[in-house]
Amino acid sequence: MNALDAALALLTIGVAAWTVATRQAFAAVIGFVAYGLLLALAWQRLGSVDVALTEAALGSGVTGAVLIAAVSRPTPKGPRAAASGPRLRLAAALLSALVALALAALVLTPPDPAPSLAGAAAAHLPELGLGNPVTAVLMAYRGIDTLLEKVVLLLALLAVWSLAPDRFWGGASAAWDGAKPGGALTLLARVLPPIGVVAAVYLLWVSAEEPGGAFQGGAILAAMWMLAMMAGLLRAPEIANPVLR
Repeated sequence: MNALDAALALLTIGVAAWTVATRQAFAAVIGFVAYGLLLALAWQRLGSVDVALTEAALGSGVTGAVLIAAVSRPTPKGPRAAASGPRLRLAAALLSALVALALAALVLTPPDPAPSLAGAAAAHLPELGLGNPVTAVLMAYRGIDTLLEKVVLLLALLAVWSLAPDRFWGGASAAWDGAKPGGALTLLARVLPPIGVVAAVYLLWVSAEEPGGAFQGGAILAAMWMLAMMAGLLRAPEIANPVLR
């Protein structure tokens, strides 16, 4: 490990701790976006370019845009959930520590030899006609896994909706009117989408031979669409629209 890697690791840990400790929602979102970018750099330093691209597109791109829009929306006044007490905070801290220790144990004490299907998968990669092994594995072996990930996301959404009664959410969010006309966000929403579309198509095209893929390209396309909606240049599609469904 050289000085650059050590500095990157310390900075990543520091930003993560600051993001968790800050009490301001907007500052926490900015810290989360910065943390995602640092993680992308860390994955790139580890040689996992595909993971770095995904982290940059999702962790800092799409997710960051959603969180910034969420904390920027005014909400009507209404009853709020009571602040968590010391017992609940202690329980959350202990649970987080247990999860961290379990993950550390899995990473630091792997079985020797580690179970792997890399050999069996690599033996059939030439038949797929793809030069990039990561893309080949995703296309040939990860279809059902990707479908199950969507099921997990749906269940997570239902769980979030079920955390508290509706009255504790402060009422329905106010309508999003977009950014101020002529502002910086409007300028970015006009300049970046053409570049983002080209970059997304390139990531999809180049993934046959180099790091990239439909996952990263789709995330960039979604981020560009969300940027245009946040700036007020586009309206969110109606859920009842049969064409959208």
